[in-house]
Amino acid sequence: MPINRKIMGVSRAAGGALSGTSTIASGAYPIAICISADGASVYTANYIGNTTSIFTRNTSTGALSGTSTIATGTNPDGICISADGASVYVANNSPNTLSIFTRNTSTGALSGSSTIATGSGPNDVCISADGKNVYAPNAYGTSVSIFTRNTSTGALSGTSTIATGSSPRAICISADGASVYVTNYSSATVSIFTRNTSTGALSGTSTIATGTNPSGICISADGASVYAVNNDTSTLSIFTRNTSTGALSGTSTIATGAYPRNVCISADGASVYVTNSNGNTVSIFSRNTSSGALSGSTTIATGTSPYGICISADGKNVYATNYQSSGTVSIFTRS
Repeated sequence: MPINRKIMGVSRAAGGALSGTSTIASGAYPIAICISADGASVYTANYIGNTTSIFTRNTSTGALSGTSTIATGTNPDGICISADGASVYVANNSPNTLSIFTRNTSTGALSGSSTIATGSGPNDVCISADGKNVYAPNAYGTSVSIFTRNTSTGALSGTSTIATGSSPRAICISADGASVYVTNYSSATVSIFTRNTSTGALSGTSTIATGTNPSGICISADGASVYAVNNDTSTLSIFTRNTSTGALSGTSTIATGAYPRNVCISADGASVYVTNSNGNTVSIFSRNTSSGALSGSTTIATGTSPYGICISADGKNVYATNYQSSGTVSIFTRS
């Protein structure tokens, strides 16, 4: 019999297996996906469609409905939502901008079309848990753009940058707000930054080696582990994080499917999921919540070329964008 555990007020059975093969249509070539903290809304960045799709999520069943979109800049490549649910940000790869949207916290609808300039080729975007700062890695250069966020309006200001390795692709920030991590696709490293929790400024230039062409990255809620997918070696790098200093150690890997793109971890820390763009699958790993080690190599089928992936805060559902599958999102139930 599975052991029930209660994490963050949610009672879930230990496991993490996925089931279900339903999909919903999005815009053209959906590449990135995010879900609101309240679990009521899911958003995709549609790379060729130059739009963001807006879905309403049934918080009981995990089903998605709605097909409305809002225009972004050209080639939207990353998307994130603030913890307060009031703002959504989209990285526009070609015009070198972030789109700034206001979210109706009752309906999930987006409005507004303001932008702010980034560096060359922003490929991802993330926001600190305190809502004070937004960060975007510039994939055609060697920097991360740093913005200050107005926590009342969601507006962004500031254009400072900090150097990364070559072709920074993805970014994540620790829940305590003290550390920021960036995958450097061409350098085969992760850049490690210390964040000033008062100003949002980043410092530090240390790196740690990954596999070839690291892409997506995520950090566990307990702050103890960081995971980076290595696109050309079809592996996931596993790092132990010093929760006091933010330093990473360890160089172990685990095999994924072919050409992994992105990774996410459940809030209870028990499961890690990876999209395999050439395998048309999601890899499912069990995580040792004490050591951060991963085990298991089961998969579940997706549409063609799955790319982005996210998990609901209640742990009930996982969603993956199918980049070349006529524009769809795969919807999975998690046990």
